[in-house]
Amino acid sequence: MSEKMIELLDQINKDIIYLANEVEDAIFRAIKSLINQDAKLAANVKKNDRKINKYEVEIETSILKLLALQQPVAVDLRFLIVALKMSNDLERMADHAKSIAKIALNHSSSPLLKAGNHIPDLGKIARLMHHDAVQSFIHRNSDLAREVLERDNEVDDLYDKIVEEIYEEIKSSPDKVRQGYDIMFAAKHLERVADLATNLCEDVVFMNDAEIIRYT
Repeated sequence: MSEKMIELLDQINKDIIYLANEVEDAIFRAIKSLINQDAKLAANVKKNDRKINKYEVEIETSILKLLALQQPVAVDLRFLIVALKMSNDLERMADHAKSIAKIALNHSSSPLLKAGNHIPDLGKIARLMHHDAVQSFIHRNSDLAREVLERDNEVDDLYDKIVEEIYEEIKSSPDKVRQGYDIMFAAKHLERVADLATNLCEDVVFMNDAEIIRYT
């Protein structure tokens, strides 16, 4: 492998890690803006999403150019395929963070429903899944990736609990329908963040072990 190829692969690896860190920060700040009803922080999350989108496009362009010009094989080819998919999934995570921030802006002056008390716990699990998925990529750790995959059921269970509590609260207080649905959507966005974290983990296993586990 040429020194130029090594340099380009290393840069893409660094770019993915940088993007992942930006996305993790966006998720954290979006959740915080909703919990604390912080409109300024929510607006900042929305604004920063444009930067994340731009960076994702730059990574994709670099990968496609490298695939076309260098024609990598084996491990390097798997790495580039995974990096391309990861950059897209990370950008989608950031979109979910932006959507949570929009909900926070809608509720910056009105109290959350009781079911919203579960948002910090759901957010913590989703964020940790994202963090550990990225760590499994950084350290090429398939065991950690597989362990993160096992946590998805915990997210699904907590999401179902939130939905159930929202419906019960709306039944007794019909005037809170909009608030209830917004909290439900916020929870759904976090559930999707967790799902995308599992995508990252499946890709790490493919990159490391040349094994497709998405449908197993």
